Amino acid sequence: MKRHFCASVFVINPKNKKILLVHHKKFNKWVQPGGHIEDNETPEEAALREVYEETGVKVQLLGRRFPREDDYIRPLGIQKNRNNRGDIHIDIIYLAIPVNNIDTTVNVKENLDAKWFSRHELENISVFPDIKITMDYILRKYF
Repeated sequence: MKRHFCASVFVINPKNKKILLVHHKKFNKWVQPGGHIEDNETPEEAALREVYEETGVKVQLLGRRFPREDDYIRPLGIQKNRNNRGDIHIDIIYLAIPVNNIDTTVNVKENLDAKWFSRHELENISVFPDIKITMDYILRKYF
């Protein structure tokens, strides 16, 4: 069993409350942008890089730096995911908003598409249950 550290981001457009998701090739599901943290990369750097690489959208991570201003942003959560080989992916999850441009550009090496969805639209696409649960939490607590 291997452990992999990852970072992913729930990007919400504050103007229309839509979430940015990518259609993952391997899972054939819509998921939040994210991926493995590279050597010498912080979780925050990985989160920003992955969103931009997978969607073409630049984002600002939300959250407090705790306990000092020069510490890292406290993540929204940390999730443990297992793959079919028994490996564990430890996913550091962030919340973010787009910086300026919301037009998406899909990275076809990893994903089939990248789009914005309303909470209602999540009911009609293939997503893991935690996507809906997390979006409901974000909309209640932050927007």
